[in-house]
Amino acid sequence: MYEYKGLTVLITGASSGMGAQYAREFAARGSNLILVARRLDRLEELATELRTAYGITVTCLDRDLSAAGAGRALAEELIAQGTEVDVLVNNAGFGTSGSVAEQDADAVVNEINVNVVTVTELTCGLLPGMLKRDRGVIINMASLAAFQARANHALYSATKAYVLSFTESLWGETFSTNIRVTAVCPGPIATEFFAVAGTTPPGTPMDVSIPIKEALAAIDARKPFVIVAKPGIRIASKLMRMLPARVALKMGK
Repeated sequence: MYEYKGLTVLITGASSGMGAQYAREFAARGSNLILVARRLDRLEELATELRTAYGITVTCLDRDLSAAGAGRALAEELIAQGTEVDVLVNNAGFGTSGSVAEQDADAVVNEINVNVVTVTELTCGLLPGMLKRDRGVIINMASLAAFQARANHALYSATKAYVLSFTESLWGETFSTNIRVTAVCPGPIATEFFAVAGTTPPGTPMDVSIPIKEALAAIDARKPFVIVAKPGIRIASKLMRMLPARVALKMGK
């Protein structure tokens, strides 16, 4: 198993849901944390909880990751401070629903910035240091939506497809090193995601701890991605990649 004790873990979108649970999981393993989100009050509350419970160091950064260049600026800031990030968890992300023609222009840019640009900038900014030290972990949050384009969810599906493809390529580039990379592709999770997206979850959402435990197991096994869903859904997700687009889109309605 990968040893996280004493390592520095950067988690984006850490103020609630998956991000907060990632923080608890890594804190329990003895990692020091850098928590990033817009809601500083929630970060500080979580930080107090984890410092008290585990005696670790927790740094809270209020950053708007939808802003242009936010990921690059954060990576450069940490490097300039001499902070070595051993584990990067690109967890921040959100989705929108509705047809492309109905989307608000600012919301489109924000979604692409958070889901794609910031993930890319942080990875590109922090990976060279990991390679130099020949040690590091990168966990990118994708989705089952990465395997299937869906009408009225075009932006979310497209951004998560990017995250999955980007992560798989990164896994291939780093496999001969001691860097470990995986994309986590879960089904519906019990978080604020669906309220933000303005949709209702299909079926009963899983607890946030389930995909995180699967993510850490995937890192141990050096898997490029892990699908966190029932066996039938896992198989269907992989098959969706092989179907003609016209068929997959009709099935996804």
